[in-house]
Amino acid sequence: MKIEIYNGEHVGTAEWQAPGRVALDVEDPERRSWFESFFATEDSTLDGPVECASMTGAERGDSSEEAFARALYRLGFYSYKFRDVASTAGARDT
Repeated sequence: MKIEIYNGEHVGTAEWQAPGRVALDVEDPERRSWFESFFATEDSTLDGPVECASMTGAERGDSSEEAFARALYRLGFYSYKFRDVASTAGARDT
């Protein structure tokens, strides 16, 4: 799964390749470092009904293709948008 990342302008690409390995093509060294950290950081969420919510297991954004896809939606918290490189539908808000 390879995606293009935008933040008002094209930032670069990220591709999940294998557990623990996301290939980044980001020119700005500071942004590249931020994305490396972002995908390597563990994240967990609450799920279930409000009266008995439970914590999901922590997962890194680079641990699986599914975790990578979930991490992409968290990019929206940082004003990033993305689109699948294979898609021609345009950037999706995250």
